[in-house]
Amino acid sequence: MKHSRSLLTATACALLMCYGTSSAAAEQTPTDTRTGTKATYGDIIFFNGKGEKKCTLPVPEIKATYDLSQANQRCENNMAAAFILENIPSATLINFYANESCSDARTGDNFFVKLKTTKQPTNWGDAMMNFNDFRTKSPGDQIPKRNIRVEDRWQGHEFEDEDWDEQISCVYIERSQPDN
Repeated sequence: MKHSRSLLTATACALLMCYGTSSAAAEQTPTDTRTGTKATYGDIIFFNGKGEKKCTLPVPEIKATYDLSQANQRCENNMAAAFILENIPSATLINFYANESCSDARTGDNFFVKLKTTKQPTNWGDAMMNFNDFRTKSPGDQIPKRNIRVEDRWQGHEFEDEDWDEQISCVYIERSQPDN
């Protein structure tokens, strides 16, 4: 009887440990081991053409692609006209695309703008920036009072007379990794 009870106890402990490990593995946001709090890397907050807050994309620990045409995304396809950056680490790459695949294709039916933050942390407060503001920017341009640099930009001929506002279908974010 003692052996059965010990075996049952050991099995229950093993199962609880496995459950706890799988729950921790499923956790999306890492925990800071020094403070016990969840680590965050900032947010990109999107607004529609009326200036209404629509959604937020978190900066991932390493990198993430958000295809906004997919139903399981936090943000809707083609609804973002403006955005703000909130507590984004320096050297974070943020790419906005008109196509759902986050493609760098320099085709007539695509546009993209690739930005990199230049200050730790980059925080705009309530000052929004419209996507149309990037139509006239060139790679290497620093955006005054925003602490971002344009890394690359493309505008296909179909967007020459078309607004970029409410045309974003994909966002790629890559956080710069600290040296170990």
